[in-house]
Amino acid sequence: MIRYLWLFILISWCACIDEINIDLPEARSQQKVVEGYVERDQNKYVLWGQVSLTQNATGSFAPEPIGAMIAIRYNGVTDIPIPEGTITRIPIDEFHNLFGGTPEEARFQLIAEVDGQRYISAEQKIIPVPRADSLSVKTETRAEVNMNNNITENRYVKLLVHTPLLNKNNELVSLNWVVSSAFQFMEGMRSNPFYDEKTCYSIYNVYQNDINIAGVQDYPGKQTINDIEIAETPNDFRFSIACYFTVVQKSLSQESIDYWKEVKASNERTGNLYDVFPGRIRTNIINEINEEEIVNGFFHASEVDTIRLRVSPDMVDYPRQRCLLWMEPEIITADDPDPCLDCLKLANSRLVPPHYWK
Repeated sequence: MIRYLWLFILISWCACIDEINIDLPEARSQQKVVEGYVERDQNKYVLWGQVSLTQNATGSFAPEPIGAMIAIRYNGVTDIPIPEGTITRIPIDEFHNLFGGTPEEARFQLIAEVDGQRYISAEQKIIPVPRADSLSVKTETRAEVNMNNNITENRYVKLLVHTPLLNKNNELVSLNWVVSSAFQFMEGMRSNPFYDEKTCYSIYNVYQNDINIAGVQDYPGKQTINDIEIAETPNDFRFSIACYFTVVQKSLSQESIDYWKEVKASNERTGNLYDVFPGRIRTNIINEINEEEIVNGFFHASEVDTIRLRVSPDMVDYPRQRCLLWMEPEIITADDPDPCLDCLKLANSRLVPPHYWK
């Protein structure tokens, strides 16, 4: 009898619970992503912009432009049309001969028109970037569980940057780093004495979705930072002959560093109560016609400096060449994907070395 009494109490208690529906600020339809940048190195301006749509997908994806008219507004007066989603390069001297002004006073805005709507960014000024002192690498071995639930020792190469935060104008500057690499690859030897094994050079851009930033507020009292890790990759055949890391160091305004921090926090959520809520990330772009529209994306203006590091095998404990112990198959077909047979099967591979290769 007592058992049925408890059942009756439980049913009565459940009936008193109110159902609460929380309206989370998630996107119920695709939203526009308006983004662009103006960059300047020692020789040229680089202009880019596009409009795409948010995606309901996991993992990385390449946003596709949706047919917007893009222009870069210079010094609040001159609109410079550029093709959507395509990089436009203009030498610095040519740019100012055409549009006037000087590099020091240049200010830029992004303008995008699509579907009868007009989007415009806040005006951005290019901040001089500190020149990075150097790059270095270090190796690390970690015990990890593989797909078969076995513990294996895996080796990694970490790329570190060493740079001042102080630019030529004696300003402390926040920084962003974009990393790419290229490695040398040699095919396996053939039994055919007349076959000349090819050497290829492959661009390895696994780091392109990484967000590497340093805000000046994160390093109080410092004018120089060292040993900042900006990339990690398995220590494998890519380093067996030679590998180059290319790092583009960019200056960021306070608004830009705040934007990238929010994007980084959103991408790296751990489920912690204090994580950034996965809602709307700040932007400096508005719809001039409908200011209530939620717009994603950001417009940046940066000075950039490029630095490279050639990594030789002795710097990373002499990793083994992929085709060193390779055995030639009895039958070779033209469509065989093995790079030891044809190194042009590697992604982004070519026979001509990059212009900086030594």
